[in-house]
Amino acid sequence: MYEHLISLWAPGVIEAAHDLGVFVELAGEPRSGAELARALDADPRAMSVLLDALCAYDLLVEDGNARYALPAELRECLLPDGLFSLVGKIEYDRTLAWRAWRNLADTVRAGTRVEDGSDAPNQIGETEYRSLVHGINFWAPPIVNVLAGALAERGWTPRRPVSLVDVGCGSGIYSHLLLRRFPALTATGIDVRRIMPLALAQADRLGVADRFRPAVMDFWSEDWGLGYDLALFVNIFHLQTPASAEELLRRAAKSLAGGGLVAVVDQIVTGDAHSAQNRFSRLFAASMLATGGGGAYRTEDYDRWLDGAGLTRVALLDTPMHRVLLAGPR
Repeated sequence: MYEHLISLWAPGVIEAAHDLGVFVELAGEPRSGAELARALDADPRAMSVLLDALCAYDLLVEDGNARYALPAELRECLLPDGLFSLVGKIEYDRTLAWRAWRNLADTVRAGTRVEDGSDAPNQIGETEYRSLVHGINFWAPPIVNVLAGALAERGWTPRRPVSLVDVGCGSGIYSHLLLRRFPALTATGIDVRRIMPLALAQADRLGVADRFRPAVMDFWSEDWGLGYDLALFVNIFHLQTPASAEELLRRAAKSLAGGGLVAVVDQIVTGDAHSAQNRFSRLFAASMLATGGGGAYRTEDYDRWLDGAGLTRVALLDTPMHRVLLAGPR
């Protein structure tokens, strides 16, 4: 119980180090606490306490001579320009999540229903959305590995011309990594105008810009196009109401070529209450409740929506903290 209660120590320490510039300063050579304190205009003793706390969370290593280093495997997550940087998650927590969690009891009392009794849509704002776009990139590599393997089992090869539409693509990381796995693949990424430059810059960074087509549009009211081999939704469905979820799947079904698939990557709850994915999904649903709507839906919910869209589930795949649902025409 006490470990749960002190869990807030970890983000407190991490965010303080980010604010001070500790991780950026340690991107070069190892430094002592005194050297970091001078470089970052901080109190030497207090800096040493912070650095030791970071070591306790395995975010820094200390060489025995009171010199601290940032492990190479954490640089992509802790430096602002890392491909899988969590800096956006830190900004999201600052602008929305911390306040929302403090008020969770009030939200539980009032609920998230709107006047007609339906579930409220998620209320994440523009600032928070932009922060999260890159802040959740780090989930992508293991998920793409599982998804790419499943697609290969279904006939996708490096030389087969295939296409996908990435609905609400965000940074586009899932499309971009799939483009690297399948050299004959082309991808269309759909998102709003303020986000698309981030996806285009990242496509260029990963060397796939020539096969990534940006589509700036409202995916609720505009045409996605036809003939896709895959309609991809990553962390989209947990933001939906049941009615909007089924409508998205109807639109996806219309966009597919013959034999095409829908892939949903999200917090999908099964009957195994003790799986890592389901434990995370339960906590994730609480976070969605705190931050303004949405949740983690069950497989039977997806099956009902798929049936209404003329689709059927063909696979449910476990990945770290997420599941991948694959569906095709019924």
